[in-house]
Amino acid sequence: MLQLQPGQNMTSLSIGDLLDLFPKLSPARLTQVIQTFILGEKYTPKYPPPYVAVLFSPWGRSIVDMISTVLGYTTNEYIDEIILAFMSIYTPRQPPTIIYDYS
Repeated sequence: MLQLQPGQNMTSLSIGDLLDLFPKLSPARLTQVIQTFILGEKYTPKYPPPYVAVLFSPWGRSIVDMISTVLGYTTNEYIDEIILAFMSIYTPRQPPTIIYDYS
């Protein structure tokens, strides 16, 4: 469970925010996200998304399942830009990143 401290300015992510976030992912960050969630180096995709879900580890597919459900997707067979942008906030064994809105 995510623990929140009183007074934190937080904003929820919308699909529009995720669409804006993906193009801002540097190639290095995108590679890091993919390498974090795939089965092994030999499965690293060499083309742009969408990616077939079977390339991802069971842990990565669990996250894809959760994100797909929240977004209302009817299939989780392919991992597209929106899901990758959402996955970029996760790092194994680290708490989720919180995006603050200071405006």
